[in-house]
Amino acid sequence: MKSPMNLSTLTLLALLFAGSCGGVFGQVVNLILLPKREATIYDYVDKLPAEKKNAIAVIEGDQSGGTGFFARFNDTVYLVTNLHVLYGNSTFKATISSGAEVKIAGMLAAREADIALLKLTEEPKAYFDVQISVETKHKAGDAILVPGNSLGGGTILQTEGKIAGIGPAKIEHNAPTFRGNSGSPILSVDTWKVLGVDTMSVSVDRSCFADDSSLMRRSSQVKSDVRLFGYRLDSVSQWEPIDWKRFVQQAKTVEEADSQITGIVAVFNGDVTQWRRHPPTNAIMRELEELINKPRISAVNIDNKKESISVNFRNMLKKIEQDALDSTRTGYGYISQKYQPLALRAKAVREWSEARKVR
Repeated sequence: MKSPMNLSTLTLLALLFAGSCGGVFGQVVNLILLPKREATIYDYVDKLPAEKKNAIAVIEGDQSGGTGFFARFNDTVYLVTNLHVLYGNSTFKATISSGAEVKIAGMLAAREADIALLKLTEEPKAYFDVQISVETKHKAGDAILVPGNSLGGGTILQTEGKIAGIGPAKIEHNAPTFRGNSGSPILSVDTWKVLGVDTMSVSVDRSCFADDSSLMRRSSQVKSDVRLFGYRLDSVSQWEPIDWKRFVQQAKTVEEADSQITGIVAVFNGDVTQWRRHPPTNAIMRELEELINKPRISAVNIDNKKESISVNFRNMLKKIEQDALDSTRTGYGYISQKYQPLALRAKAVREWSEARKVR
């Protein structure tokens, strides 16, 4: 059994890599999905009609969860949610407030939006209708309700708000939402029709003077540095059938590649704690550790090993980049959107290390 790295060895390993690259990596952009906005609910809200409450489902996966809802769309009732609610899970289940588990028969996904339609074995009694032509039927300022599995607690909380804006693919709102609200319906309180699927929050970059100045003005429509969006169902034109096992495997491939990149960046930055969290980089760095711990090892041998490791990392990055580009053409739409930034990130890290001759 191998002994854990001692403090002096860890320090040396960190200095060997961080010292040669300056320990700075702010130039590489890592695109991430921002966590859902968190807020405090000061008042209890219960405006959803009683007959509609079993139209909302709690989705629980082996890794993460969220919300789903029954909706009639194109003459069929589906359980609707976000693809990212399902992404990263190998199994999941959906349960309505009565305790009944939803039986899933298949899955469709929007080609260019974060929406999944789960086919049902039988039509539920409670469901919502989808508003068609949202942009002509509603406007900014219209009242909405967003019921969902807020903070993943397994209960359905309802939050109120208004439409902030309507775009060709998305609807923006200001109803306080939380982690776990992903996949919640954005409902009109006048018709109880679905206007969109609550999906994401985006932080306003206040480092830009012009944006920060505009945000501070009383006339600004943007009143917060966090903006909340949902995808419109009525604007999706392309749907594709999803094989669940293939979807899971594609998601796993993306996550493993992203983990490898993060581990390599940690090595180049001399971040021992971070690289030890990633098995591929940790295994490679242990080889260097074993070499350093050998008696009477020369500096030349250590430098040669460092160079070999750096070349190995660059080759790994090159393969990740190429595999990601290839998968962009063959992967499901939602996952293909993840492959492109993954390829760009791998390329950026590789070129950054080559330009600075990180060793």
